[in-house]
Amino acid sequence: MRVLPVIARELRASARQSFTYALRVLGVLALLVVLGVFGLSGSIGPEIGGRLFSALHCALFVAVWVLVPVLTSDCISRERREGTLPLLFLTNLNPRDIVYAKGLAQGLRAFTLWLAVLPVLTIPLVAGGVGWPEVVVSALVNFSSICLATSAGLVASALARVWNRALALAFCLTVSLLVGFLFSLPRIVIGVSGLSFRRLFWMSEDGGLGLGIVFAINTGDMWQRFLSASRIGPWPVLRGYGALALLSLLVLAAWICVAAWLVRRVWREEPPSARVQWLQRTLFTPVVLRPVLNRWLRWQLRRNPIGWLEQRSWSGRLVVWSWFAVVICIYSSLFSNLSLYQRGFHQLQGVLASLLAGSIALSAAGSFRRERETGVLELLLVSPITEWQIIAGRVRGLWVQFLPAMILLVSVWLYSATFLSTDSELTSVVVYSVAFVALPVIGLYFSLAKNNIIVSLLWTLLVGVAVPAAIGRFAALWCGPDVVPEGAARTLIPCGLQMFFAFQLALRLHYNLKYRRFALSS
Repeated sequence: MRVLPVIARELRASARQSFTYALRVLGVLALLVVLGVFGLSGSIGPEIGGRLFSALHCALFVAVWVLVPVLTSDCISRERREGTLPLLFLTNLNPRDIVYAKGLAQGLRAFTLWLAVLPVLTIPLVAGGVGWPEVVVSALVNFSSICLATSAGLVASALARVWNRALALAFCLTVSLLVGFLFSLPRIVIGVSGLSFRRLFWMSEDGGLGLGIVFAINTGDMWQRFLSASRIGPWPVLRGYGALALLSLLVLAAWICVAAWLVRRVWREEPPSARVQWLQRTLFTPVVLRPVLNRWLRWQLRRNPIGWLEQRSWSGRLVVWSWFAVVICIYSSLFSNLSLYQRGFHQLQGVLASLLAGSIALSAAGSFRRERETGVLELLLVSPITEWQIIAGRVRGLWVQFLPAMILLVSVWLYSATFLSTDSELTSVVVYSVAFVALPVIGLYFSLAKNNIIVSLLWTLLVGVAVPAAIGRFAALWCGPDVVPEGAARTLIPCGLQMFFAFQLALRLHYNLKYRRFALSS
């Protein structure tokens, strides 16, 4: 086959990357963390296998939908940036062969994550309460998820040339495919199996999103309830999940054809067409208050030239207000429904703050990526700008990028805390405000210390979020509530550790910039 040399090339390139092996270790550690949390919650006992298997399957399901698009979103766009995509067309390969080879190589890379966590998934089997139908359902659901997430990453990588745009597009496509997957999952399973679930008190036939989540992640307890209530064998439902896996494979083949069509159009790097240039002049050229914008950019160039690099283009300025617009839209929908506001305000605030903190960590972890790829970082280091000015300018640029959304989020949270009369609201405000200050500094250090953006992001979240929270929780369990109160374990210890880590890593980042000690190659 013509694609075999390309597949071998991709696999050899992946084998030389340390992140390929770190990904497997990360998947195993994630499941072990779930296992540890499950044990600390006091749920250990007889009949634990089904619930534990469901929790581990849920963690693996989420990891597939998060990590696989990240793995595949840069497989074609990197070839375009490095100028090696036209070299592939000098051979007898066509665009479909190239996309097939890329997709198969990245799919095998994601499949190794699945294989790495199999030893951990055998723990519920040893504990008992899990049979072969649950294992087959888990395998079919994760296989379908890998196919759909891989297709989203391939199309995004074929559409965008810049890595961050490809990643953002991959996540947008992934969310769309995930919603469609969850909506179609119960309908396909029910329709193919030819069964009626109305006899079960915990299900309905509406095929909604909640029912799709139950069908996707509740594999352990679902089978016990289903078999005891319906008194039938598992084969009809397994046929439904098998049909879903086959449909996902067909969707992957269709999206590969779409990605091949896109590659055929964009493999030659040509200047923008006249229509694209007209659209850019019409839609993205400042019209209102243009002198004010020019004066502000000149002032920012004199005051913070490193931050000016992120705000000089319309796309960089658009990022500043994107999260602000998202938060306004969510609050508009929330406040228009008072019943929803009273029931789930705190949960929604936590989700919004967590997503915002994740976006800050992602932007910080990839902040020096473009400078390192284009060689601008070396030019900055030989310029009159000092190392501390580079660090301070980039940190201020990250703060300004998310400052409007963060101010709105914290303001609404503080206003709600005045009449909700709960300490949890004020505690959450303090925790996320400190994370907003510390995460950019921690992410900057790892963006320079690690060569892979995913590794940088994971280390940023580990050092900036997971380790401080775990130490605070461990201190509360070890010393007891009399020595370490609940408020100190949730607020003082994690926030103090975050600021301490940020200070130490800022000093280390200055040392690395001064002596040019940072990762340059894989």
